[in-house]
Formats: sequence, structure tokens, C-alpha cells
Amino acid sequence: MLDTAVVLLLMGMFVLLSISVMVLGISVYNNTNKLSSENYAQRTVLSYVANQVRRGDEGGIETRNINGTGALVFRQDFDGTAYLTCLYAYDGELRELFTEDGTEQALELASGVPIMPVADLSFTARDGLIEVKVTEASGEMQRLLLTPRSGVNGR
Repeated sequence: MLDTAVVLLLMGMFVLLSISVMVLGISVYNNTNKLSSENYAQRTVLSYVANQVRRGDEGGIETRNINGTGALVFRQDFDGTAYLTCLYAYDGELRELFTEDGTEQALELASGVPIMPVADLSFTARDGLIEVKVTEASGEMQRLLLTPRSGVNGR
């Protein structure tokens, strides 16, 4: 009888320890996955903006205020008509708006195509550099400095 009790006690302890290790592993996995997702989102937004600056660095890049929201604006000419590509954050998303020059103020910010989620995005131009700041929902902020070849704000 005592031998059976000891075996059952050891088996019960083994089951409890196995469950504890499994719960701990799940917790570690969830925390790692959450941090990885947040870091991925920030890097992806910064990478997207950097690639857009490299791609649109031909007709000039400037920072503008469009309907109360800071935007990064790329100018391109097609068949003698000037067009703008505007990047900005609106309603929790990075958005891109392609429009004819001069019409951007008349358009709604919601008209832009949603690219990816972002809590806040700001652009600052100074000394030939563009500073991009991305803030995620967690409150963590990352920044990136870019130097366009065509200059910033007409310089």
C-alpha cells in the first residue's frame, strides 16, 4: 500500500511540474511574440518610409501640413503635370495619397490608402535631413534620419 502511495505521489508531482513548465513556456512565448510583433511593426513603418524616400527622390521632398496633419510629400512630374505622393498618419494607420499638385488640401485625409497600423508618425525637416519618428500603441518611439539627394523643402 505504501509503495502505491509513493508512486502516485511521485506521479502527481511529475504532472504538476509538467503543467507548471508548460504554463511558464506559454507565457514566455506570448511575451516574446508580442515584443517581436511590436518591433516588426516599427521597423516595417520606418523601412517603408525610407524606401518611399529613395523611390521618390527625384522632384523634391518636403514636409507639409495637410488639413492639420504632418505629411511627407514627394513631387513628381508626368507629362508636364505635377503630382504629389503624401505619406501621413491618420486614424491609427500610415496612409498614402497620390493626387495632383494643388488638390491635396481639398481632399479628406481618409481618402489615403491605408498601408499599415501606426499610433503616431511625424516628419521633421532640418539641415537637409528628414527625421521620421514612429510611435507604436505601446508608447515606444523609434526614429530614422534620411538624407534625400534632391534636397528637402526645395533646398
